[in-house]
Amino acid sequence: MLFVSIAFWGLLVTLAVAKPMTDKPSFLVLLGDDIGWADFSYNGGIANTPNIKAWSEAVGTIRMNDFHTGGTVCSPTRATILTGRNHFRDCVNYVYGCSDMTQCVPDFQFAPNKTFTIGEAAREADPSYGSMFWGKWHLGSFYNDSEALGGLTSSPVTHGFDHFNATVEVAPTATTNCNCRKDWSENCLYGHYNGTNHCAGHVGPDGTNCCFNYWWDANEDHGVTNYTKPVPQDDTEYLTDSFDRFMDARDGNPFVAHVSFHNCHIPYIGTPEARADCASGKTCKPGTYSDAQLDFYACLNELDAAVGRVLNKLESTGYRDNTMIWFTTDNGPEGNCQPEGRCTADHFKTYPGSAGPLRGRKRDIWEGGHRVPGIISWPAVVKDNRQSNETVVTMDVLATIMDVLDVERPSSQADWAFDGQSVMPILTGQGQFETRSIGWMYQNVKQNGFRHGPWKLVNNSKSCTHPDCAKPMLFNLDTDIGETTDVSEQNPDVFRAILANFTTWYESVLHSRAAENTCNTVVPKEAMPDIIF
Repeated sequence: MLFVSIAFWGLLVTLAVAKPMTDKPSFLVLLGDDIGWADFSYNGGIANTPNIKAWSEAVGTIRMNDFHTGGTVCSPTRATILTGRNHFRDCVNYVYGCSDMTQCVPDFQFAPNKTFTIGEAAREADPSYGSMFWGKWHLGSFYNDSEALGGLTSSPVTHGFDHFNATVEVAPTATTNCNCRKDWSENCLYGHYNGTNHCAGHVGPDGTNCCFNYWWDANEDHGVTNYTKPVPQDDTEYLTDSFDRFMDARDGNPFVAHVSFHNCHIPYIGTPEARADCASGKTCKPGTYSDAQLDFYACLNELDAAVGRVLNKLESTGYRDNTMIWFTTDNGPEGNCQPEGRCTADHFKTYPGSAGPLRGRKRDIWEGGHRVPGIISWPAVVKDNRQSNETVVTMDVLATIMDVLDVERPSSQADWAFDGQSVMPILTGQGQFETRSIGWMYQNVKQNGFRHGPWKLVNNSKSCTHPDCAKPMLFNLDTDIGETTDVSEQNPDVFRAILANFTTWYESVLHSRAAENTCNTVVPKEAMPDIIF
């Protein structure tokens, strides 16, 4: 038994460290929700988030300054993490609304031909790997007989994980399942919402349509069961407790794990203690904050505490050194700023998330929609602490795991398109991380963008309601991270080339939808444009 001292929340804690029985690496994805590029304190955020800041500065960690999500909204990005492919290739055009499985059975297509995923990569490498998914799923129905109920089966088990403990969609960050039973509802925390929010389903138990509950795989009806106790005030405590029990059961064996926190998607609700600590200046920069801001910054600090607990658990079980960890969020902050993607100061009183100098927010093709916080940590390989300006995207998770484990996709998918790129050259400092291209679309091709090196095409964006931005534009991100100046006229050859490259990429997406997966429609159609998810 080894002993190490680590510091979190300003406290030096001595932990007994067990040594795993394997030298095989493990993999962990930690995902936040609707958090902006500048929301954490390591990048100037208002919430102190000390654990994430300390981790970003620790040996073995690389802070990714040019990290991107493969989508600009919830479900799309979540698909890209699992498959290494743009989400449209696997039939994920947008999102769905369904608060809980007791209220509705989602009819949502995700990879109907079973695209290879991170869980399957580990299973292919060695049967000793275990895998589990926690938190917000938002990629389809948990029931194993969904088709008989008008839905489509698409659970974490369907897509390569051994087990899950998850919500089917969005859920509150405080007293998560309090409206699932009348006798629990008296303990509900609603924060600045002053009532239920983001309900999406038919009438459920006790006449409410606002139940959000955790489900996991079980030998029961529909192949699942749900939680029968109230979730703690702080939802992250439920998730990290379950993660702790998973780690205790690993018994030295390697794993692939994905913890998808609800923090800080609507309805984000801070516990009374966390709100008070922020208001007093204990856990936030001194200032006067609106109710929405107090909830949001408290929510960020609660996420930060959860990340600290996860890192502590990895340390105490001996897995910390040889676990590759990816930490990011699914898109930029909530609350679009019309007419051209730039926000006024008053906007942040209602929608507190910050994209810093970036233009746009969640849903936008502009940088603020998809350039997000990014940390990659693997102390066994990364022997220093540094920052990287390489362009990395959520599709790279699977590509990197496959590279490390030396596995390939099944022969039936060997010729399928793949958008991910291994980041091992960045982590090791050896070899070349090739200049890459990334395409984005929001719901369909009407709003699109394409990146190659420093050059970025933006053709319309969710926040754009003015003719000046409702056209193809070219930006040089090396000199204009805020996308303020269209340089298409000064660089006509680059502009023509990037338009042509986007067209080629889009045609490959349509091919994937028709020939690789069997999507309901080959050409993505607009869906639910006026619903906030």
